[in-house]
Amino acid sequence: MAETELPNFELGIGGGIAKDIPMFNLDLTINMPFTQVFTGQLNLDSEYVFNDPDYEDYAMSEFNGIGFYRMSSGRVGGGVGVLEKKARDDEFDTERTAVMHLLGAYYFQDVTLDANYQLYEDEFDGVRTLRAGAIWYPDTERSLAVYHERYDDSHGWRIEGNIQPEKYDQKLAFGAVISDREDLSFPYVGLEVTYFFDRVYSLKQRDRAFH
Repeated sequence: MAETELPNFELGIGGGIAKDIPMFNLDLTINMPFTQVFTGQLNLDSEYVFNDPDYEDYAMSEFNGIGFYRMSSGRVGGGVGVLEKKARDDEFDTERTAVMHLLGAYYFQDVTLDANYQLYEDEFDGVRTLRAGAIWYPDTERSLAVYHERYDDSHGWRIEGNIQPEKYDQKLAFGAVISDREDLSFPYVGLEVTYFFDRVYSLKQRDRAFH
């Protein structure tokens, strides 16, 4: 599939509540198929937090470039990026650090085993270092994922559900997230909407061909 496709874009918007702290996110992803087995990805993930008891209002943004080697049974990948934490009203100095990603996934019929390891050059408060879990596709347009997440000094769980209705030409997906960990600001409950600027793919095809 990737051998004949042009680069495609995804735009995601979400929001939720971590206890009494509002959080919003804006994600832009560019998928770049080079050959049938080698693909690339650029992504900008921005999270906006308001009324945090320690940092007030701030943004956490991460820009990454990632490459994948894809097989019929799964994928492996790696990449580098920059993570930035910036206050809205200069309550604290802007922090930046380099980040390295190692990714892997194995496909077994309607289940994907997925893992993502992140190594940061400097310590950041609450950044994730490991996510490992499974994604189940009850059909080609729905998915349910359960992840165990490890942070510098704590652990957590994340549950995600997504649906991509065919009536929107398979270009619009809706998702829900529940996340909990050993932190005073959690659990987090949120909703997400993603628009895909490409041809028609099922949710399962899209996840395995580009993510």
